[in-house]
Amino acid sequence: MTERNYTSAFAATLAFFAILLPLTGCSGSTVHSQDNANRSRQPAKATPDVKGKKMSAELKYPTVDKITAFRQLDSYIFDIHYGRKSEPKNLDPVHVEEFIREKVDRTKEPQSFERTRNVVDIYDLATVVDHFTKLLVRDEKDERGILQSIQSVRLLAEQGDGNMQKKAFDYYEYLVKHPVSETAYEALVEAASSFSTSYSPATLLDTLKRQYPKLKEKGKTDYYIDGVAEQVFSLMNGRLPQLVDQINARNSILNIAKPEDRIAKLTAIYLSQDDLTSPELERWSARQLRRLSREGQTETIIAVIRKAAAAIKAGGFKEEEEESFLLRAARAVRFFGGELSADEKALVAAGSEYQVDYLDRDLF
Repeated sequence: MTERNYTSAFAATLAFFAILLPLTGCSGSTVHSQDNANRSRQPAKATPDVKGKKMSAELKYPTVDKITAFRQLDSYIFDIHYGRKSEPKNLDPVHVEEFIREKVDRTKEPQSFERTRNVVDIYDLATVVDHFTKLLVRDEKDERGILQSIQSVRLLAEQGDGNMQKKAFDYYEYLVKHPVSETAYEALVEAASSFSTSYSPATLLDTLKRQYPKLKEKGKTDYYIDGVAEQVFSLMNGRLPQLVDQINARNSILNIAKPEDRIAKLTAIYLSQDDLTSPELERWSARQLRRLSREGQTETIIAVIRKAAAAIKAGGFKEEEEESFLLRAARAVRFFGGELSADEKALVAAGSEYQVDYLDRDLF
């Protein structure tokens, strides 16, 4: 795509606007085309933690002891290359919070901050927000510090209340303007997805627009800088508009008045049955379903998931795709405490251990 076409495309999607989403899907969405959704809807896969480990048919949710919990968290959060590939999900939240407060600090790698944010998301640990506010003291000196702060700010935006989200965005704006953020623009663009439509990424866009010609000029004599310039061009004309679309979509879903209709939309996204499906929105939809469950909507959630599973069975998917979607649905029913049918139990027992689902439990 030419630079002129990129600019035109971005102009068409930058403005934040409300879009009402029909429960059957959003065929006009620019986030994902129907064809792309059909090709790439299967849930994510991950390397198993123990070679040859079998899925247990026991539908129990024991929590491990503190020592085991700390060992599992250490493996996932800090052992980036050889440790766990997915978040441990059967831990006592008290142990998770204790581990984070004791172990996560500025001496750790940025990727460990990102994995901590994933764990906090899984356990809905808004109680650790204060720990990360204490780490944000505006003393970043290099890219490593910037990346740590970006993940911390995203955690505050995702877990904090309205006041905390405002503080997180103020710090985010500071990071955008930071003189050493040049090599962290990609992470800053991705971080925009953690904020609601109340917070426009206009400052980020303006920064990218100002930096692009400067980087392009420097790139004439520096191959590396030229690569950074091309990345900036792609971010401001490709990825950022895509994230703006996602933020608008999230806002529209949250504005659906009837809880059951909102649950239906969130479930469709989580089960990869909606045009809006993307990894970011699947994780976000899981978070919203957990929150609705805590608000007393658990029975409705389970009923909607089962209704969606029935539609999947009648949807004419390839066998592997159908099994993957139905496994995700059965695990979600189990996650919310639903009594599994014989067919669902068999599906879970035979289900792939390589499939990672946000609404799931570790089995022993």
